Amino acid sequence: MGIYDYLALDNEEQWDVLWDKGIFVDAYKSIDCSFQLFAIDKFFVEIELDVTTESIVGKSVFKEGKRLDKYSGDIGVKPAPWD
Repeated sequence: MGIYDYLALDNEEQWDVLWDKGIFVDAYKSIDCSFQLFAIDKFFVEIELDVTTESIVGKSVFKEGKRLDKYSGDIGVKPAPWD
């Protein structure tokens, strides 16, 4: 599945694909929020969690860029999930 196929799905189907096919890559925690990064084929899905309730407050889909940079210290030493 490509990123555009994923984005064409409705929100509920996107969550289903994330939980069924997503591979957990890493987590990042800042003072007021927490993030979890998943890989699906050749793109990433980042979920944002409220640190007090651990409930999901947002989701972002991307291939590269600033959202991925906060994980770059760890990702560079691991093989990509699709390799």
